[in-house]
Amino acid sequence: MEATANSAGTERRKWWILAVMSVGTLIVFLDNTVVNTALPAISVDLEASTSTLQWVIDSYVLILAGLLLLGGSIGDRFGRKRWMTVGLVIFGAGAVGGALAGSATELIVARGVQGLGAALVLPATLSIITNVFPRGERAKAIAIWTAVGALGIGVGPALGGFLVDEAGWASVFWMHVPVVALALLGMFVVSESRDERGFGLDVPGAIFGTTGLVALVYGIIQGAEVGWTSAEILGSFGLAAVLLFAFAVVEMRSDHAMLPLRFFRQKDFTGAVLAIGLILFGMLVTFFFLTQYFQIVQGRSALQAGLLIIPTSVAMMVAAPLSGTLMSKIGPRYLVLAMAGAMVTGVLMLTSLEVGSSAIAAIVPLTIFGFGAGLGMPALTDTVMAAVPEEDAGIGSAVNDVSRELGGALGIATIGSVVSSLYRSNVGDALVGLPPEVADLAGESVGVAALTASQLPADVGAEVLVAANGAFMDAMTTGFQISAAILLTAVVIAFTLIPKRMRTSQALAGDGVDLTEFTPEKVPEGAVA
Repeated sequence: MEATANSAGTERRKWWILAVMSVGTLIVFLDNTVVNTALPAISVDLEASTSTLQWVIDSYVLILAGLLLLGGSIGDRFGRKRWMTVGLVIFGAGAVGGALAGSATELIVARGVQGLGAALVLPATLSIITNVFPRGERAKAIAIWTAVGALGIGVGPALGGFLVDEAGWASVFWMHVPVVALALLGMFVVSESRDERGFGLDVPGAIFGTTGLVALVYGIIQGAEVGWTSAEILGSFGLAAVLLFAFAVVEMRSDHAMLPLRFFRQKDFTGAVLAIGLILFGMLVTFFFLTQYFQIVQGRSALQAGLLIIPTSVAMMVAAPLSGTLMSKIGPRYLVLAMAGAMVTGVLMLTSLEVGSSAIAAIVPLTIFGFGAGLGMPALTDTVMAAVPEEDAGIGSAVNDVSRELGGALGIATIGSVVSSLYRSNVGDALVGLPPEVADLAGESVGVAALTASQLPADVGAEVLVAANGAFMDAMTTGFQISAAILLTAVVIAFTLIPKRMRTSQALAGDGVDLTEFTPEKVPEGAVA
């Protein structure tokens, strides 16, 4: 009787732990998008330029992506619960600093502090889930974790718009404080876990890997603004190449590597990591365009624009639990194929949008898009986590998250650069009869064009506005087409690298045995069922 009660308590406790980890994930993903709708108000209040506003967003992404591998390694080595708790405190301190910032510089620093905290929190959430849930239940748990992350991404713009309208931009940062407090309270139900092999921290690997990723992400973020062939960007990519090569050499020779490169000898691990990066490459840039389309071209409020993104999040939350159920029945390969098909369909439908399109014309393709992402992303994350031993769960989680952040940053930078260039060229051609300074201002962005048009005589302003909106729509359509092509590459990866069946056991330590295609009857002796 007592054993039954203990078993029931343990069963309940792991789901409470999943709830706490989901809150931690929600905080990190919400912060990726909630600040976007506050940027116009921040610009006015802190007298921030466009490039400065970019760094309000990018300082968070830069620090988060650059430190994820280190954050995962620290948690594995010295205690996941302990360092996730530290990360939550740091994140909360950054949020308070952002709310109290009196200048753009102070706000950028505070956002960087938030990124540091997030780099400790995010890898820990997934590695703790891996440690708590047995292999048979893990796909369901990861699906819930993914759904909550989708909620953060989807709700962020609408929540940010509401808070800014009702209480000012500082409320976007104050909002994090009670959520962080709730997560810290929930950490009392979480047991400590770590890599019990007793390895120390891979200091050379941490230095080369972290600085190399920071240099790479910096080049990706700044390339669209400074110019991809500028000395600054070429130097950043060159430095990243040298540092990451040094990182690879160190990791191959280390007895306790921060990122054991043997993981990449497993095609399911490599394929899932590549697919995650490509999906986020084509996914986040879609929201980037649509936010401008809804607010600037169609004249909707920040809250209305945010609400139109929510169907994507809702569809992901519906599909993600289905993914957890379907994975054991049809396997990750077909879920990834379904994801790619749905996301490509949704993006191609968005190419038919016009200046005066109704809300439903965007909601339908975004719902299809989100449903596909919800089916495939949990399967990819589970594939990554199953391919690494449990003691290295923090590393697997960090690689999964780095792939997300790099994919999203690269997509916005590269496709955004193409769209910006096309827009500028189209506007210049359309306004050839107007004074050059008007065409130059309108060519900076569709937002600047709208502001410029409002300051011109009515007939000239109307001409500028029509030209700018038309140029943006043409450029955005090209951007969606590129996104669809990128998303299609996931089909090739699914057929060549993603396994037909999920692993029935966690990967073994050391060089291990590749269990990718094993059925339950064929699991090698000693593997954990």
